[in-house]
Amino acid sequence: MKSSIYLILATVTFLTSGIIYTAERAIAYYSWIGQMQAKTGSFPTEPELPSLVTNGYVLFFLAFSLFLVVLMFLDRKK
Repeated sequence: MKSSIYLILATVTFLTSGIIYTAERAIAYYSWIGQMQAKTGSFPTEPELPSLVTNGYVLFFLAFSLFLVVLMFLDRKK
């Protein structure tokens, strides 16, 4: 394959992992706001935010993008 295809695929998978991670954090904030508005009398002062390793898809896409970058550099050496 051409190294430009590796670069495009690596960029797409890296952006996908970032979008998934950002969506998870947005959902965590949204549910935290929902807990505050429920007027239950007690709610957490800070939202429970997911870490980077919480979702397996984020790790998969991140690792796959790094793998593609390595393949791109190995392909350029040829």
